[in-house]
Amino acid sequence: MKRQLLSAMLLAFTTLTGWAQEIKMDEPSISDYLPLLKAKGYIAYSFDTKDFKDAMVEPIVMEYAKGREPKEVTDFSITMSMGEKLIVGLIPSDNDSTGCYAINFSETRGFKNNLRLMPIYNPNYPTEKWYKYESRPFELIPPFEKGEFIPLVLYGSYWYEPETGVCRFCGDSFIKPDLSSEIVKSIPHFYVFGIKIR
Repeated sequence: MKRQLLSAMLLAFTTLTGWAQEIKMDEPSISDYLPLLKAKGYIAYSFDTKDFKDAMVEPIVMEYAKGREPKEVTDFSITMSMGEKLIVGLIPSDNDSTGCYAINFSETRGFKNNLRLMPIYNPNYPTEKWYKYESRPFELIPPFEKGEFIPLVLYGSYWYEPETGVCRFCGDSFIKPDLSSEIVKSIPHFYVFGIKIR
């Protein structure tokens, strides 16, 4: 009898305390918006560059496509003074066949430009053009020498996988600086954003 009474009291206490819990609405913070921005194609990579503050750096964008030699596609020559933080950002564009990126060396110094994207070839739909790109950061392995190209972010196309019959972009979370990562072997077209310290 005592055991039943004790069980009933515990159940009543649990029920009362359960109903006392609340859900309250808070003001959203900037971090609450990050998943929404990412879902719409806004992606930012932030790099701590305090050790190179005030050094002169040149932004470099390299294009890689299967069957072609890599080439630099930065269509202008610019050297900027490095701030304490470097941001490489990817921005959605107005059309499927163009990508947009921004590189900021400080709050006041930076630039943005467009990239030509290539469609994914899917043999199941040979006449359709579908553009889908993802990004990955590079492993940052010091020392960083002056005049050496330092890759920061890879922006690459999905690929069609015959074994599964799907288009995908999955694999390594970080890319090796020498592009020896397994995922790179499958990507048909990609860009690498990086810098040279002058």
